[in-house]
Amino acid sequence: MRFITLIAEPNYSPKAIATYKELGEVYFWFDLSEAEKAAILPRADILAVRLALTVDRQLLDKMPALKVIATSTTGLNHIDTAYAENKGIEIISLRGRTEFLEKIPSTAEETMGLIIALLRNLPWAFEDVKNGHWNTNQWVGHQLSGKTLGIFGLGRLGKLVAGYALAFGMKVVAADPYVDEKDMAKLGVTKVAMEDLFKTADVVSLHVLLQDDTRELIKAKHLQSMKPSSYLINTARAELIERGLLEKALKEKWIAGAAADVLWDEKDDNSHLKNNPLIEYAQENQNLLIVPHIGGTTYEAKEITQDFIADLAKKHLHK
Repeated sequence: MRFITLIAEPNYSPKAIATYKELGEVYFWFDLSEAEKAAILPRADILAVRLALTVDRQLLDKMPALKVIATSTTGLNHIDTAYAENKGIEIISLRGRTEFLEKIPSTAEETMGLIIALLRNLPWAFEDVKNGHWNTNQWVGHQLSGKTLGIFGLGRLGKLVAGYALAFGMKVVAADPYVDEKDMAKLGVTKVAMEDLFKTADVVSLHVLLQDDTRELIKAKHLQSMKPSSYLINTARAELIERGLLEKALKEKWIAGAAADVLWDEKDDNSHLKNNPLIEYAQENQNLLIVPHIGGTTYEAKEITQDFIADLAKKHLHK
């Protein structure tokens, strides 16, 4: 049997494309006209995505032949999973692929990059230089050595970040109900309660998977308890923090600054940026760094994960 694959992600791995071509025809979402999309959507068997396309009910209703959603991500909030599963569509993702994911450190590396950039004022110092200034003393920052990093969620990425932080001479504490004290100690990490993590850390980094029980898990009491000199880093999902709370924490000076790779209600058409209070705050202040969900967006990570997911999709369809 031949299958039609629709790839809805730019710059896709050549090896993954070749795998899908072994199964049948391959089309690329961003190369198609609206008329071509309307013709191909009802026939597509496989939808290969990452984060460039939101797979909602409206899209799924246009794809009655769809058998597989192949997403090279661990997070699935860009997909209406309940509706897809109700329609009998198999969702193939990176979630739970622990052994494979050990080889993908990109988001953990980005986390450390954001911490350094934020604490050393690097984005704003660079902008100042581009504007013709050489104000060395204006951009005094903080060193990492001797600071306490609090990791909320000591899973795969949290463990990688812990190792990097320890190499910088930081003390690392973590809150995670699924990792016991002895296992943390082996990594050089001290286990603490969630409340204590927010109270004591100089930098709090979020690495919790977004699920129903973690949505808006972080409340005002947590951010209010942080030291006014502390920083918050979020490379997980914005929806872990109660809506509107991060900008309030910054405006009220509960914390010294923040860096985010994620925003609430991310949309592929950029509509989530319009009148966004965090974006507006960042335009006027120099203690909030926002990047467009690029944690896993390295050439190496994209290629490896897309190849892996394509192979899984092929195996599933050849069962």
